[in-house]
Amino acid sequence: MKHTDWITNTYKQHNEDACGVCSNAAWVMDGALPLRTVNLTDAPNDVVWMVDWWSRYLNAALSSTSRTVHEVLIEGVESINSAFSKFTAPQSLSKLDRASAAIGIVRQNEDILECYVLGDVEIALRYEDNHIDVITDTSIESLDAEVISMIANTKNRSQHIVFNGYTQAELDVLQRNRSSMNTPEGYAILEHEPTAISRGIYKTASASDLKDILIMSDGYTALYNKYRHCTLEALFNKVQTAGVDSMIPILREIELKGFSTYSRLRKHDDATAVYLKV
Repeated sequence: MKHTDWITNTYKQHNEDACGVCSNAAWVMDGALPLRTVNLTDAPNDVVWMVDWWSRYLNAALSSTSRTVHEVLIEGVESINSAFSKFTAPQSLSKLDRASAAIGIVRQNEDILECYVLGDVEIALRYEDNHIDVITDTSIESLDAEVISMIANTKNRSQHIVFNGYTQAELDVLQRNRSSMNTPEGYAILEHEPTAISRGIYKTASASDLKDILIMSDGYTALYNKYRHCTLEALFNKVQTAGVDSMIPILREIELKGFSTYSRLRKHDDATAVYLKV
């Protein structure tokens, strides 16, 4: 990979996204807080602890291609469970009490570019002929739609907030959805369950056919697929010339327009992107 540029930006005190780049690989993580008041680790919250742990692990583990991406992640889940055990046994936690994260990874192995996505992090591959291939899991989006509709249509909503910016009715739906995490009928995500890794999306491409790559959390992809500020092709062109950080002021300005303009789960979101020139 000849050129890299990355940004992870938050409006909060602590960023629950993370990203990283090593010699032949890059990744983005988009963390999700537990849906009850739980803070078991020695970090500001359990999501921050989780994404920080994974960033250190992936930086060391991905550079070698002796293990498959799936093997790296399964061993990572086993290792993080061991590290987390000094706070509590991870399998003792209900799904509502578990931090989780969407993750997207690209790794170059000679001329083969490996792509892996678990959750709604997006990997966008732009080929030399300018065709763009998008790799992501949209199942979480469909689960969120009901809550987004409730947020948009509840009168005097701010008077009924009970937890983390949500009303009790909204929280009930979010908790129902979270209870389906890594179940056969539910969605797959990175957390304490190693069997979830096999449910990720894995694709390969010839590196010599590619021009550049964007790996993005949904807080960043919103620029083109939710707010319609630009097309994905235009986003590629902008970050290629001005850098991924050039889009953050635009993103935050759009977010200030509020829920009435753009339907979403929260007013702001952490935004993370890695741009790779192949």
